[in-house]
Amino acid sequence: MSDDQDSQIYRLVDNAERDQDRGSDLRRDALTKLIEIAHSSNSQLKCYAANHIRYFFNDFPDLEEDAINVVYDLCEDQDSRVRIEGYRAISSVSSVEHKWIKRNSDVLVQLLQSDEPEEVAVVQTALCDHLDMDPGVTLGVLCDQIIPPEYTIDEEEQQIRDRLRSLVITFLKVDAAEAIIRKYTTTPGTDTENVLVCQLLTAIRRLETRDVEVIIKDLLLMMPCYRPGSARGMDLLHVLIDKARSSLNVKSNDLGSIKTIDFYISLAHFVAIQKRVASPVVLLRFYCTSLMGKPVLQRFSPEEQLVLAGRVVEALEACEEESRLRPQICSHEQFSFLRRQVVDGTPNLLEALHDTKLESSTMWDTLHSLLLACKHRKEREDWVVPFNLATSISRFQAQAQQLGLGNNSDEIRVLIRSLTETSMSQASSSPTVDGDGLHERPAHLPARPQIGRPLLKRPDMSRPSHTSTSGTAPNSRPAIQIRDSGSVVLHKRSLSSGETVPQIKRAKTELVEERQLTPSLLSRMAMPIPGDAEKASRKRGGAGKKRADDSSEPDKHPMSGYSIKGAAAHAERGEESRDLTPRTSSLLDRLNKSEGIDGGGNRRRYRGKA
Repeated sequence: MSDDQDSQIYRLVDNAERDQDRGSDLRRDALTKLIEIAHSSNSQLKCYAANHIRYFFNDFPDLEEDAINVVYDLCEDQDSRVRIEGYRAISSVSSVEHKWIKRNSDVLVQLLQSDEPEEVAVVQTALCDHLDMDPGVTLGVLCDQIIPPEYTIDEEEQQIRDRLRSLVITFLKVDAAEAIIRKYTTTPGTDTENVLVCQLLTAIRRLETRDVEVIIKDLLLMMPCYRPGSARGMDLLHVLIDKARSSLNVKSNDLGSIKTIDFYISLAHFVAIQKRVASPVVLLRFYCTSLMGKPVLQRFSPEEQLVLAGRVVEALEACEEESRLRPQICSHEQFSFLRRQVVDGTPNLLEALHDTKLESSTMWDTLHSLLLACKHRKEREDWVVPFNLATSISRFQAQAQQLGLGNNSDEIRVLIRSLTETSMSQASSSPTVDGDGLHERPAHLPARPQIGRPLLKRPDMSRPSHTSTSGTAPNSRPAIQIRDSGSVVLHKRSLSSGETVPQIKRAKTELVEERQLTPSLLSRMAMPIPGDAEKASRKRGGAGKKRADDSSEPDKHPMSGYSIKGAAAHAERGEESRDLTPRTSSLLDRLNKSEGIDGGGNRRRYRGKA
């Protein structure tokens, strides 16, 4: 194109710009000419077209599509100067017609992939201009490039999207962060803030570990809406906990899975404990319910288990602080419940600490905090240290004795001693036997329920009795309990250390009418009994000899004795039993029966059943 033609184009465009009638033919002709020269081979004319299209762009809606496509073509020109003018033309078009902001922002985002640093700087400036024009729309476009698609894409497109995502995050973090913080999100609850936060949280839910940390630490937490105890912070914490929990549900011990779990746990800990933008109560509850179990802890390396135990302790301390300063976030009752959960899981944490074999200040600080939690629960809740926990604590006693100055060494030793001496002494003491023949129950357990009928009281010695039971002495007789079946149960006595267990002889019982215990043999022998004393003495001697003969052949008779059923009837008829088992009546009764004397000293006559 000759110089004269170039001059004619310049005059046409200048005249059209001065024309006040925005829909005139002159202005239409100028826009048409600019679209035409944008496809020429002259780079100078292309740059001229890029710089002047904006003056006529929104005057003729029917030519807008052609004009914007020309601008996009200029951004892909072979000449770098033309491309740069094309980038700037995009911003100028959006400034005169805001309906093109979203589409033009998307084009500019794609242009961030340029390999020329000078061009990338122009594109970044153009994007910042679009943020000023409409921050909500532009941020929405930028975040769309961060969120992975829900549908499956091929490998090549995946690589392009991954690279573009990294470029967009870098732009937001470096070039747009200050404007986002100071201009667009200063007022909480604005549409711009809602768009940015919601889109980035959606990106976190879909993204892998890559880029998530930058989004949280360099974008979200820099916004004013993420203040301590904010609702935004709670939303972020729940997203991270859900990501960690979903990774935990994958039953895999491969290194990648464990690293993913630890990655999201560390971010959740950073949000709730270090930044305090979310309640530590939610995080500690997650630790107690999902991480403190032994199978879960064993999926981590010893070093990672030590880190997890430290995070549990830090979360507990944060909750304790919240219960003091902000009880509306963590009440005293809620903190007590969380402390009980931590103490209940402490044996697993102590085992992890002991198995690490890594004695460091971090390990001793974590142990100190766990022991303090146990001590506070013991003192404030009247709680007894269980044996398994005391055993886990005692494993650190030898190491604590060798611990030098620092690391709370003295306090740790005192805590170990106070928490273990009671439980270990109770476990090591030998069990005793009570009067019922059962082991004594611990003091903190309820009384053992009675089995069968209650023990009968010793009857009044002054009352007459028709039944007697042999015994060695009144104070050494075992307690007797008569059950419904008529059998007699002898309860064991508590034995001292120097007393041996006597062999229990066959029970000599008789079914009585009122089932009451009778006076002892010694008391009845002291009563005056009329009759022949010599015969009684001979009878006693014969009975003793007979018992001695019986004991020489124990295999002939059961050790428990025979049933008493029918014994009284046989005695009335004077029938002799073929077996050598002694009768179940007392010696004095047998003497009286042999003489025919009743309990009052009078001779009596047998009349039917006894």
